[in-house]
Amino acid sequence: MSDYHTFEQGGQHFLFFSRTARLYQISPLAARLLRRCAPAGPGAGQPGPQTARPPLGPEETALYGELTELFSRERAVPLPASYLQEGSTDTNSYQTFSIYLAQSCNLACCYCWNRGGTFGKPGHVMGWNTARRTTELIVSLVERSSAEKIFINFYGGEPLLDFPVLQQITRELLKHEARLGKNFFLTLDTNGTLLQGHPAQFLARHFTQVGVSLDGSPRIHDLQRPGKYGEETWQQIVNNIMSFPNQKLLGIRATLTTFSDSYLETFRHLTTLGVGRIQLEYCHEPGYHQNPIYEKLIVPPRRQLVELQEFVDYYVDYIASYKSTRDIPIVSNLLDSINRIRRASRFTRPCGAGNNTLAINSRGEVFPCIAFVDRPDFAMGQAGKGSLSLHESLQGFDVDSQLPCQACWLRYDCAGGCYATHYDMTGHPRQPHPEYCQNMQGRAEVFFYALTQILSKCPWHLER
Repeated sequence: MSDYHTFEQGGQHFLFFSRTARLYQISPLAARLLRRCAPAGPGAGQPGPQTARPPLGPEETALYGELTELFSRERAVPLPASYLQEGSTDTNSYQTFSIYLAQSCNLACCYCWNRGGTFGKPGHVMGWNTARRTTELIVSLVERSSAEKIFINFYGGEPLLDFPVLQQITRELLKHEARLGKNFFLTLDTNGTLLQGHPAQFLARHFTQVGVSLDGSPRIHDLQRPGKYGEETWQQIVNNIMSFPNQKLLGIRATLTTFSDSYLETFRHLTTLGVGRIQLEYCHEPGYHQNPIYEKLIVPPRRQLVELQEFVDYYVDYIASYKSTRDIPIVSNLLDSINRIRRASRFTRPCGAGNNTLAINSRGEVFPCIAFVDRPDFAMGQAGKGSLSLHESLQGFDVDSQLPCQACWLRYDCAGGCYATHYDMTGHPRQPHPEYCQNMQGRAEVFFYALTQILSKCPWHLER
């Protein structure tokens, strides 16, 4: 079991401890000393007299003593407690519900992982009766949920293609909010082409967040996200963003492929639109290495890491030049990762798929999360028809008892990774692919570096 990790990022040296999630910036001498004297391999974690070490000078000897004391303190911290399933049948922990409202789309994006929500099947939108059963299922689960905040996300395809049903579900859910004593937070992911008129007014009145997909510059966006018949869509979406009644609700999500501008250049393009929340994600491949055409869209992991560090250096210097960052656009997914590290959160399972999250497709079938929708093996049941059953491979996961996770220094941050991505890459939801692990570890090193830079130059930005 690896309890620590040393690495170099941005010309600086770092030491990270898995048990405590503490990160130390160390001197080049300390980094060299750890490489020379610390035992290697699983189970190693502390330099000490139990192994033969080369002769040390006076300065190295003193530093070695400090490191030994530090390792002793860190390793004395107990391992995080394993996640335990709820023993009571009277309550549950369901908090997040995703509704695949329209499994159909009016765009033809080159990288769409769920094929416009259709998964290669005929397009379909949720009808009135299915919407009623879906609402009843959510309300019945929320009634017995221990969560006070309930998040409802409308997804697709393009959910605004089924706007009348979206209205019906929204109004029905909000009717129960006071009775249930819960706070409902409604969100929507849209391609932005229909974000106008009455739908825009309705969302601005009832929703807490609206995410719009826009892939940067007009040239890149129209190449990657054309209409179903090849028409350009960038200008239409930007017009809808600019005229949306409540700009504070909007966030922009860009997907980066090998054809895209860099992470930094994409960010620069999007900041000109006046939206305060930006999310940048690299395209990933479902059905790993099964589609050679789609595979060409994947940005090589090494390029991703180089672009991420380039962006971090620019972003931190950009923020640090201001006394207040209230109006500076934030990269929400990057700051989420950095703040999670800052909180020193430790997890023994990656997510609550099927335990505190559920996804319901347009036909009323229930799945553990949006990434498992329309995968028959993982169907949990049907809204309005009996109880729900979680696939056995998603039950009882604990990172300390799972190979290869138990030997990984990042195990309490990654916590085993995404079940659905593992299923795509290896055919089993609990077996990560080595390339996935390498990419996660590389990203973590960039995020650790980013945290130290923000804390030293503009710590107030993390309060956002």
